[in-house]
Amino acid sequence: MNKRFIAPTMASMMALFGFDPAMAESGVSVYGNIDASVVTATGIGPNSERRWSLGEGNWAPSVWGLRGTEDLGGGMQAHFHLEGGFSSTTGAIANGGTGGIFSRMANVGIGGPFGSISAGLNLSPFIAAYTSTLGLAGNNFYVPALLMHRDGTVIGGTIPAYTGGTDADPAFGTTGGFFIPNSLTYSVPSDSLGGLNASILYSFGGVPGSAGENRVLAGNLGYHFGSVKLVAAASDRDAQYRQYLIGTSFPLGPVNLAANYVHFDPNVGGSTSTFVIGAEMAVLPSTRVGLNYAHNNSIGSPEIINLSAMYALSKSTKLYAAYNHATDGIPSSYSGNNDAAGNISLIQSGSSNAFMVGIQKGF
Repeated sequence: MNKRFIAPTMASMMALFGFDPAMAESGVSVYGNIDASVVTATGIGPNSERRWSLGEGNWAPSVWGLRGTEDLGGGMQAHFHLEGGFSSTTGAIANGGTGGIFSRMANVGIGGPFGSISAGLNLSPFIAAYTSTLGLAGNNFYVPALLMHRDGTVIGGTIPAYTGGTDADPAFGTTGGFFIPNSLTYSVPSDSLGGLNASILYSFGGVPGSAGENRVLAGNLGYHFGSVKLVAAASDRDAQYRQYLIGTSFPLGPVNLAANYVHFDPNVGGSTSTFVIGAEMAVLPSTRVGLNYAHNNSIGSPEIINLSAMYALSKSTKLYAAYNHATDGIPSSYSGNNDAAGNISLIQSGSSNAFMVGIQKGF
């Protein structure tokens, strides 16, 4: 549940400088999510052992945030968005970014009939498109599936160079492909083009004497008609990688189907492609089940099979259970403090299995 209130500090400051707060009232929403689970996983460490742990973020990341808008008149609005991740098991900063208090989102912008512009730390449009074409599952499936395409010379067999999704890893964190710092994002007005939506992001490299060095360019394009959705996206990080995505989701009788294809082309190492397909179905008014599969074409042909179930106790509180089977060194679970090195359960080679039960509480 979002808590909405008028920011008293801002109103006081405006009055102090001679402005009428009633003329530029700021609405602010506070929101968040807490996720915790009990996880048992095999294939952990060099001896492929079983481990029991209290995990977090296996379904959805534990986060808290602030969103605010101000009506400027004439159809114009100013807005801001702050979001930070944390570990529900330790209270430490986690779940994305480089360790700052708002390491997932920290941006300000303006919107109107022309669309919306945000400046600061923004979510990559590529990641937004990726998550929009997935079936019923949580981070325990989404994140390992996305990691499968990171580098064909690393995954497949042993993974000595894999750091477990730390903030410095190219697949994660503010320095990676999820949350992009020093960026401008433009989004077209929602549904203004007859069901077509689009966003583009540009991140300044900040290197003296070179406008393009270390820059990031990403964008997505989506189209929906009725309950059918089609998306395409691309992301280009200077001197590191390019990646491309196409995806869809649509109903087929009582089942909702989703699929996407990602091609990852690093500057060093071989290119790889990952195909993900998922299906979900409501078996009771408050219970949904999902079956998901991900396959990568790199050495060893790693794959992940996921079975998930979610029971809604209320609109904001859910219980979940999930099983993952992963092959060829791919992590079979995601948890914020499974390893001191990062966010992913590390395995060295072969297959692994993970089972988890947990609770997700939104506010």
